[in-house]
Parts: sequence; structure tokens; C-alpha cells
Amino acid sequence: MEKTLTRFVILSATIVTLLSMSACKPLDFSGASVQKIADLQGVQGQSYQGMAIWKDYLVSLQNTGWATIYRLDGDSIQLLRQFPLASQMKENHANVAFFGTERYDKTDDFPLLYVSQCSKQLYNGMKDVCLVERISLTAPPQLVQTIVLDDKEGLFGYALQWMIDRKHNLLIGYGNTVENMGKGNRWRTMIFPMPKLSDGSVVHLRPQDALDNYCIQDLDPRFPSNHIGQGACIIKDQMFIPVGLGTEKHPSILYVWNMKEKRLDHILNFQEQVPHEFEDCEPYRRTLIMQTNGGGVVRFRPNR
Repeated sequence: MEKTLTRFVILSATIVTLLSMSACKPLDFSGASVQKIADLQGVQGQSYQGMAIWKDYLVSLQNTGWATIYRLDGDSIQLLRQFPLASQMKENHANVAFFGTERYDKTDDFPLLYVSQCSKQLYNGMKDVCLVERISLTAPPQLVQTIVLDDKEGLFGYALQWMIDRKHNLLIGYGNTVENMGKGNRWRTMIFPMPKLSDGSVVHLRPQDALDNYCIQDLDPRFPSNHIGQGACIIKDQMFIPVGLGTEKHPSILYVWNMKEKRLDHILNFQEQVPHEFEDCEPYRRTLIMQTNGGGVVRFRPNR
């Protein structure tokens, strides 16, 4: 009986260790299989931009701040609701979206949604704005906070997009220093502690308060200075950066940046599988979901 119990304990510990190692192992999409899930059913005439996923809900954003909520169901999506964000206006490109770590109220359907305005045009006189929205499946949306970088030194150029590292509770600013195809352009990453809702309706971030601030080209020149930047997301300690227009000149490429080691882990060309403009991406059940313009919603499955 003692030997049987000892074997059981050893086996259980081994299984737990293997599961832990599997959970910690970074996702590798080299040679990933690519599958189109479905076409999008957004507002006509507005390009698809930011996307966020919470559990089995996908929130698709379009230019000017239109939102469509879908339920992810296996290999299909079901439209649940369509509405303008509280921040909907022509100056809101709604380029990137993330669910945060806080709820406005504990009974809310979703955590707060963080939307990158990401436009040359000023939003209520401000540039590089992150718009924090309270959304639900039924109630009208509310703009509950505005986060802005006081970029007096001009560290970012055409537009700054915001990402959330939920694992480390960080807010990450990423974007070009001039413009995508501009002379002398580079791609900057700036990391801040995650602002809280209790910090007020308008939060000003200063470059000197950043935990880290660097240009990728200074650390790994393989990342091109000139390309068509799109959305991005954080999975564990990697930043997944989709770029391109899905054309021969500007192909659909996924760069994977190691946030800890500060180097490129992967350069993945998916032009052949997805000849459409990449927009924004999010992890979902150990796969990567990509919103595109013209190609609907696409799933990348890593090789096991």
C-alpha cells in the first residue's frame, strides 16, 4: 500500500510539473496552421481596426469608434450587439483595443476596454490618447477615463498605440517616432505602471515616469524601421506585432518581440496564407486570433 501511494504521489507531481511547463512555454507560431473563422459584420464604410477578446467574447472595433460584440463559438462567431463607443468621433481611429484588469462595477459584463485613438488628428485637443470605456451586452457605453502621454519631446510620431500587459499589470506605449515610411523612423516602446480608475477621469503620463523606454532598432536591427504598422498584443513576455497591407510590396508579417531579452524571437511571413491587411491580434485558448481588413477573422494554431 505504501509503495502504491508513493508511486501515486510521484506520478501526480510529474503531471503537475509537465502541465506547469506547458503553461509557461511561449507560443511558437513558426509554421502555424492558418484558418479563417468567419467574415466580419461591422458597419459599412468603416475600416476594421482594434480588437479585444474576453473569455468567449470578441469585440471588433472600426474606424471612428464603432464596436461590434461577437461570441466565439468553435469555428464560428455569433453577432450579439453593435453600437458606437462613447468616444465615437471622426478623430478616433480606434486602432488597438484591450480589456484591462479593472471593472467599473463588479457586476459588469466586461473589464474596462482600453482603446487607442491613434490618429494625427487631435482628440479634444490631445494626442496619443488612450480612451477607457465601460461597455456591456446591453447598457449604453460610458467613457470613464482618458489617458494621455505628455510627449513634449516628440518621442512618438504619427501615432502611439497602447497595449496592456495583464500578467505584469503594465500599460505599454508602442509606435513610430516619425511615421511608418518616414525617413529616420524607428519604433519606440515605453512602459508604465497600469493607471487605476481611481486616478481620475484624465490621467497624464510623463516620459520620465516610464519604467522603460527604448527603440527596437537600437537593440535588434532586424526589425525594419519602415513598414506599415498595425495593432499588437502581449502574450506572456512576448509582444506580437502584425504589420503590412497583405500586398507584395507590404506583405503580412508577424514579428515576435521578446520583452525580457529585448530581441526578436521570430519573423513570420504569412502573406501566402493571409493576403489581407493585418489589423489587431489577441490570444485565445493557446491560439492567436487576427482581425483583418477583407479577410475576416483568422486563427493561427501553433505547431504542437
